[in-house]
Amino acid sequence: MKHNYKRITALAGMTALLVSMPVSVYAGQIRNTYTANLSNVLGSVDVSALKGNPVVKGSNIVVDSDTDDWDDITSRTADAAGVKLWKAAVSSDYSKLYFMYEGTVQTEWDYSYMGSNPVSITYADGTTGISDKIQFTGWKDSAQAKNSWYGDIENSETVTVNNAHGNTAGPYVVEAAIPFDFFADSDFKITFAGTTVDIKDIEVLDGQKVEKDDTEAVYNGIVIDGEFADWDAVKKYDAVCPNDAHNECISKTAMMFDGDYVYVYVKDGTGGDASGAGAHSNGRYSITTDLGYELVFQLDSKGYVNGVDGVDCRHVGNQWEIAVPKSALPAYNKTISFGLYRSEPFISGTANIKDDGSLDDKIIYDIRYDGLYGDWEYYPHTTIQYSTAGTHHNMVDSAGALFSNESTVLGHVYTTMPEHLNEAGGEFTQAVTFKFNDSYNQVLYPRFVTVDEQGNINWNPKRDGLSDGTYEFYMFDTSAWGTSKNINELNDADICYGKMIVTVGSNRDECEFYFDLDKVAQKLGCDVSDFKQISAQFGRLGQEWINTAGASSGAWLGLFICIAGTCGVVVYKKKKGSIQV
Repeated sequence: MKHNYKRITALAGMTALLVSMPVSVYAGQIRNTYTANLSNVLGSVDVSALKGNPVVKGSNIVVDSDTDDWDDITSRTADAAGVKLWKAAVSSDYSKLYFMYEGTVQTEWDYSYMGSNPVSITYADGTTGISDKIQFTGWKDSAQAKNSWYGDIENSETVTVNNAHGNTAGPYVVEAAIPFDFFADSDFKITFAGTTVDIKDIEVLDGQKVEKDDTEAVYNGIVIDGEFADWDAVKKYDAVCPNDAHNECISKTAMMFDGDYVYVYVKDGTGGDASGAGAHSNGRYSITTDLGYELVFQLDSKGYVNGVDGVDCRHVGNQWEIAVPKSALPAYNKTISFGLYRSEPFISGTANIKDDGSLDDKIIYDIRYDGLYGDWEYYPHTTIQYSTAGTHHNMVDSAGALFSNESTVLGHVYTTMPEHLNEAGGEFTQAVTFKFNDSYNQVLYPRFVTVDEQGNINWNPKRDGLSDGTYEFYMFDTSAWGTSKNINELNDADICYGKMIVTVGSNRDECEFYFDLDKVAQKLGCDVSDFKQISAQFGRLGQEWINTAGASSGAWLGLFICIAGTCGVVVYKKKKGSIQV
């Protein structure tokens, strides 16, 4: 059904359009298309034939790049690169044809998806010309629908949103409303992205408002699929990068500990990418347990996670979702936290929503000085960082712990950092300081010596570059005279304060030690009760101080020190095992 001729004034615009066309266009074709489509410019289409179209509930669609109002419209398949699907609908008053398509774009600067897939209109009566194609053009906040001659379609609406982030691929949406006055007739077929649909099969909106479901999203688990809708029910936390050069490279985070996985959500900010976040722009993050242990990993802009086995990750546009297996977590009591490595966490106190039978709030520790170390696993530790947050390793450099029961201090330190492992024992036996009450006037600088089976003291033993195995050292002070020959015949200036066991391995070095507080108090000229805080620093591992936790941690501790009461003779094994005293 053809247009009525109404607006003769449009002839001037049509003439100008024809004059601007390339010379290569045949004059005959110009005349035919001009004549056939003049009515398109001047009149309106009789849409009565569309009254029999299928009807779908919904008021008219808002062209705003939010596709929620398209939910009930039939999705059409696409056979074109970068196009996922497309949809079309007729407005309830038959005045507009709504059109939408979506897919994936590779960069935030690529808008070729706007023009690479035109919409072809095939009329039943064979009409061709200015209205047999709809083309789209756009860039960031502007978009336009064009006719087959690339002129603007009058009274059309078009929007697009490109959700790629930098060079990270992301989804895009194109949404348009084309007035029916644009079409030469109401009997046509639409072909887009390899799929053809008759206008008679396009749904007509019934004009009834669809009430939006305003109920709160319900958590039903997370699937690592790059879709992110399942995160709607998880609380998001604001996040800011500590690096002033790009403190907006990260904007939101979320975490859910759900059964066998810890799920982490990260949203890039407007000023960069979360893979470059951090004081040293290295994209290293940490899941920290309530015992102080850290699981360090690095985000790669390509959507990878470095540093943890078994991780699943998707990075789509400006959003990340990550699944870390529970088996990869270090020891924890009840909760974990998440944030940039060596920075204040974005999220704290997240517990497993599925009770996994983890330890009770009160832990009974059975710590023994025996070189086995497993009894330290659930005792709170402090990270010791040598390379600062700019470490080039996806691991914590070192960690340590101290406990005092008012008569004895017991400690544990380990490292997995390759550079420290190269010292093979020296990282525990050199540059060590014990400080009391946070005062450098009350310090003990230990000197580590060895004792053979007969009790003979070696004041200058080999302390680093040790072969794999377990070793024991006796702890004196650097102010000792070092003149005593035998551990059982010490002069007054050579005081043995305690012992240290060192285990050297291929991928982990570890030590535990103890020292006698009564002897330390005598050296410092005070009473043991004066020691309110005791700290240790292992300078070869880093500058962090490890502080005593003691009973104030809220846990009852059973402390067992396997010694004979004084510094005695020791026989040690080259393999990790109990020390016989």
